[in-house]
Amino acid sequence: MANFWDGEPEGKKELLRLLTREGKWLRWEGEKEDPEDSSKKPKAGCKDQVEEALLSALHSTNVVVLLGSGASFSAKNKGGQNAPGMWHLWQAVKNGCGEAAFNDIANSVIGHVPTEGEENIEALLSLCKMSIELLEVRVEKNAASLDRARLKQLKDFVATAEREILAQVDFVSNVTELPAHTKFLRKFARRSSEKPRVKLFTTNYDLCIETAGLRLGVVLVDGFSHSAEQWFNRDHFDYDIVRRVASSTKADYLDGVFHLYKLHGSVDWRRRADEVVIRSVDDTGEDRRPVLIYPRSSKYQEAFESPYLDMFAALQAALREPDTTLIVSGFGFADDHISAPIWSAIETNLSIRLILCDSCFVPHSRRDHEPELPLEQEKQEIELDLERQMQHQKRLARLVQQGDTRITMLNGRFEDMADALPMISGKTDRQLLKDRLETLREEGRA
Repeated sequence: MANFWDGEPEGKKELLRLLTREGKWLRWEGEKEDPEDSSKKPKAGCKDQVEEALLSALHSTNVVVLLGSGASFSAKNKGGQNAPGMWHLWQAVKNGCGEAAFNDIANSVIGHVPTEGEENIEALLSLCKMSIELLEVRVEKNAASLDRARLKQLKDFVATAEREILAQVDFVSNVTELPAHTKFLRKFARRSSEKPRVKLFTTNYDLCIETAGLRLGVVLVDGFSHSAEQWFNRDHFDYDIVRRVASSTKADYLDGVFHLYKLHGSVDWRRRADEVVIRSVDDTGEDRRPVLIYPRSSKYQEAFESPYLDMFAALQAALREPDTTLIVSGFGFADDHISAPIWSAIETNLSIRLILCDSCFVPHSRRDHEPELPLEQEKQEIELDLERQMQHQKRLARLVQQGDTRITMLNGRFEDMADALPMISGKTDRQLLKDRLETLREEGRA
């Protein structure tokens, strides 16, 4: 069965569909007139509605962005490692441990070795952590317990799994193609510097946003100091970047400054033995522990540790601000510690607007029509079917059907939404210079 996204490696706004109040996913372009039936009125597409919602988002007083793992799939390494999905993490851990050892662990904690389609690395690691906690209690009470060897085996397995996961998510290099992230940042960088900075939240460990920002020359305030050894302090989020001319006492806010919050940690964060979090890519060890919330059910509890707690507190505070637009892409609402604050904001903040973009609302397979049909002949409307979606997604869809105009739900990829974002008209001289220099850099990389 053909996949809807086959043959569409680049972002394309025409692939977006909008959920209407009637419970239909409406195509981007409008229908063409039927020359054989002049009485049939062509149905309009969602183009104008989506562009209006995205333009309003750009001009909101406060802009909050949440990017999940789906956003990183747009990053490409030609012939190399790309952003991993859960299946890839499962296979990486399996290969790192050896198939026999892996199957032994899986069989002992799950009760069987999962077959194809059942692989869930988060569930496996969650059960391993629970088993470790139970065995630690038993071993503590009985020093001669036979469970000691089993406890060590599980701890070694978890350590290997975490090491393999860290290696998989560290896939961004100076040659990684990041067209969607670059386009997304470039369009928001042109917001007025007099407005509050755009707040970028991400659950991803990778460096897609940082690398795209570096190439564009934008500034990411991420809570780390600007010292030789960069260390994390929540107070750094209160700092801003200004330009001061020697002959004047006036300070102008710099264009293109973002706040970046990595909710689950980052591949280049390390926790020293004194508990200080620094930016480092040194090999991990007791004095350089990775700062990541690994995929497992204890994510909620781990989120209450620093620096994660500071990030989540910032997210909750941002969602309470008036005239705020929240843009969510690539996030499947599987993490309750993130989904709950979003739903709470929808319930209490009447001035919040939500733009939710995900590629999984409409089945990827073209089962309702011939797979070889060109885009312009795709069905104008597709029925809403959220049975496979998470509870919060279902609730949001119901609100759309009930006429809640604060919510815009789109079926599409992060790169499609980035392509659909309008460019703010008018540029300062400095922005024009940045564009010219970026063109030269792109020509140099070609």
